Amino acid sequence: MPQLAQGFPKSFRKVMGMRMEFEVFLSFRGPDTRDNFTSCLYSEMVEKGIHVFKDDEELQVSQKIGDNLLRALDTTQIYIPIFSKGFASNPWCLREVAHMVDCTSKSDGKKEILPIFFDVEPDDVKLKTELYRNALFQHEVRYGPNEVKRWEAALVEIPTRVGWRLEGKSRYGELIKSIVLEVLLKLNGKMRFIPDHLVETDDLRCIEELLDIDFDDQVRFIIIHGTGSIGKSTLASIIFNRFRSEFNCSSFLEDVRYYSLLDMQKKLLSEILGSTSAREIYDTNHGIDRIKRGLGNKKVLIVLDNVDEKRQLKKLTGRCDWFGFGSRIIVTIRDIRTILDEGNQTRACNYLTYQVKEMPLDQAIQLFSRHVFRSDAPPMDYYTFLEEVISSIGRLPLTLEVVGSLFTRNGRSKWNEILRDLKQVPCGEVRETLMISLNKLNRMQKVIFLEIACYCIGEDEINACYMWDDCGYSPRHTIDALMLMSLIKIDKNNKLWMHDELRDLGRYIVKEENFEDVGKHPWVWIDENTSDILMSNEEKPNVQALSVGINHDFTPNRLAHFPNLRFLGGEKMNFVGDFRNLLHSLRWLSWPHCPLDLSIKNFHLVNLVVLNLSRSNITHDWGGWRQIETPDFSEFGKLEKLILAWCVKLSTIDSSIDIRECHSLQGLPDEIGSLECLSEIIMPSGGKPFKLSETLGNLKYLTKFEIRFHYGINLIPLSIGRLTNLTNLSLRACKNLCELPDSIGELESLIELDLQLSRISILPDSIGYLKRLKVIRVGHTKIQMTPYALGGVKTLEVIDASFCLYLHDEIPWEMWSLTCLRILDLYGSPISRVPTKINGFSNLQELKISSHQLCPLPELPSSLKYLEVEAAQYPILPNLSSLVHLHHLKICGSLSNFACRSANEDFWPEDDDDVPTWMPPRWLLSGFYDKIAPLALPNLEYLERLRELKISSYETLVSTPNLSRLKRLQRLQLSDLPNPVEIPGLGELESLKSLHIAKCNAIEQ
Repeated sequence: MPQLAQGFPKSFRKVMGMRMEFEVFLSFRGPDTRDNFTSCLYSEMVEKGIHVFKDDEELQVSQKIGDNLLRALDTTQIYIPIFSKGFASNPWCLREVAHMVDCTSKSDGKKEILPIFFDVEPDDVKLKTELYRNALFQHEVRYGPNEVKRWEAALVEIPTRVGWRLEGKSRYGELIKSIVLEVLLKLNGKMRFIPDHLVETDDLRCIEELLDIDFDDQVRFIIIHGTGSIGKSTLASIIFNRFRSEFNCSSFLEDVRYYSLLDMQKKLLSEILGSTSAREIYDTNHGIDRIKRGLGNKKVLIVLDNVDEKRQLKKLTGRCDWFGFGSRIIVTIRDIRTILDEGNQTRACNYLTYQVKEMPLDQAIQLFSRHVFRSDAPPMDYYTFLEEVISSIGRLPLTLEVVGSLFTRNGRSKWNEILRDLKQVPCGEVRETLMISLNKLNRMQKVIFLEIACYCIGEDEINACYMWDDCGYSPRHTIDALMLMSLIKIDKNNKLWMHDELRDLGRYIVKEENFEDVGKHPWVWIDENTSDILMSNEEKPNVQALSVGINHDFTPNRLAHFPNLRFLGGEKMNFVGDFRNLLHSLRWLSWPHCPLDLSIKNFHLVNLVVLNLSRSNITHDWGGWRQIETPDFSEFGKLEKLILAWCVKLSTIDSSIDIRECHSLQGLPDEIGSLECLSEIIMPSGGKPFKLSETLGNLKYLTKFEIRFHYGINLIPLSIGRLTNLTNLSLRACKNLCELPDSIGELESLIELDLQLSRISILPDSIGYLKRLKVIRVGHTKIQMTPYALGGVKTLEVIDASFCLYLHDEIPWEMWSLTCLRILDLYGSPISRVPTKINGFSNLQELKISSHQLCPLPELPSSLKYLEVEAAQYPILPNLSSLVHLHHLKICGSLSNFACRSANEDFWPEDDDDVPTWMPPRWLLSGFYDKIAPLALPNLEYLERLRELKISSYETLVSTPNLSRLKRLQRLQLSDLPNPVEIPGLGELESLKSLHIAKCNAIEQ
């Protein structure tokens, strides 16, 4: 056990034990499932943002690697063993399964196993048949009876858990959909979106004290209350992100007041118990019973965000005895009176309240400065001015952010004028203050802001832009302006997001324009309270958007009263009748879960640009195609995006764009070339032969073409060169694609080319004509030569040639002029040197290189932020004192058992799409057993911006460099250090947040 000295920095919160490195661990026997089911499952999980470790038995070439795979198991949340007929013949698979059972039994419910029975029955795994018993008998001779008994116990245990059975290969897509959906539900609450530029206040510390998560004797409710925009939801999100791993299960129910209680009950059950637990719940009383039964023995963390009625609390988290000991329920609410009992008293002692305070002046100035000056403090001559501004607008985070962005957008010559406007609004009047920013918007910006507030929050930004583009709104410049003014944000999934105060203000503005008559609003949300508008016989020319939240059958007579409708969306709606000559203005139809049986005719939406039919059970012979004219799209000349994601039963379609998860598709037909307005094609992954039509070249407005993890594509049509507006081309993991046509050089607008994990071995010389290319990714390919012409693409910003094991060490660096280059990744490729004049690459921020014959590195550019270097012995580095911007540093010696091979050796297995059998996976190289060699640790005292430092497997290390000047270091990892190690300056690391120590005999300060 490491001995830790006293005196750690005050800001450091001690973290003991393993932290979760992976969300899902896939265990399988490669020859049985890798090239079909497992590869598809893995790629779908990766596409959905799930952090997956896919075990490959070829990588287990030594006991050392096996130990690290078990360490990966230790740091994974969900285990998915894929049981096949040959699974038990592999001792590594059995060892992993036994370790899974051991980890879950010790995890206090934080880990779980979700088995898949691929081509076996649960009884086979339970050892009730000869299949696995015979394999285990053969293992006893080599591994001994005790080890085999441990494997037997694990195999018998796992089938008692809920899992999946595969019923025929034709159902791959459906099963993968079900598995990914279940995993997403279990991980759904994993990390909440947190706005940038946060300033941590005392509120967090106070709420953490009320939580007291180490006290498990009771269930505790924490009620966070305070005025709107004061940061209640943000505080709850930070707490949720920080502590969710301490609980068996967690769920964050956002904006409770805007959804039905039944929907919220179903979401809570789905996120904690799985999607099947929410089925067949028809009323809230039944939901309460299901919650009590399912969560009564679990330690849960639940957040009810934006509650405004007592009944919401009663129906969702009613009493303490609904949950297991140690559970914590966090409620955010504006008016504390909402949850008070008669006599205005709070409930029992385990109901604790906290009122969020207004920010102290110094922290308000810090937050405001971050938005105005991009620094924690203003210039001295502006300090008094900022005090005056803040005294006028108050100290609410939202107003500080929005008004701060308003100042940023205007020259300093206008600041006094803005301040005069702010002084006209009473301090604390949030909406009036926000209106000052809204009044600065031009007409187009205001229109798009209001439409986002009314019906585009949570929608993909690209889809909304298609609609606005077709209406002549120039949306991209407008969205950029709204983001710069902090009025909207785009999250990591490209979804439009807006603070609820701004959303409410936007909807209030829309309603106030015609307060008395809902039918005159441009946007209408249809629920039980507003459904009468659909039955009215009066024409409603003002209505441009209908969002339907109830079950409703639209008829031609009723929709005829909405002649200017541009957006129509809802999951519970249907259409009945003949719609000839109707809905001419409709640009966007969002109809997920559309029904199989239709009573519809002549549904010809001639101006439609976005059609969303996702998550439907429609097939290629669905009757709806004949009515909406999709077989040849003869009346859909303006269609830009068709979304059929997760329509797993669809086997053929004449053209589409977003067809992810449609694994049954076999090709795109010639007719797709008639969709001249098409701007984006996203292909599904798959393994069946797939033909791309030569008519693709007719799509003159296509900007994005993405094919990922498709093993059935072996040819790119020559006509691709005619796509002169194409900016993004991704052929990632198309393992049977070996070459590109020369016409690729005619893509004059191409910005990003992604060929990673394909079988491409030669880049055509014509690639030098791509004068706008900024990003090229050829990592994990069989590429051998780098075209000389590539050096003439002066716009290049990213070159990723990592793990190109055939790449010849003959890159003509001296002939290249790459002054725009930001990222150069050569890690794992046999490249021994970087450009001698790399110091002249003034924009280079990230450099990764590893080679068993690495030449000494020349002077590096001061712009570097990320440096990763590995050599067989130890890398010879220049003086690093000039790298004042560096925040990540890793210097490694190669592993002693890392067998370096020449590029001419044939080590690429033809039956495997993964890395060669001799090569450890990249996460192992970069994480667990790096060997930092003697003399390789440089002086770090000048690297004052360094945020991450990793030292591991260093047998002779007795002292790290002095860390006292690394005031911004946040993460320090020490592992596999057999000797007592001194860490001078550790107690002076003011920003340290994570100290990871593993397998160290002694640590001294």
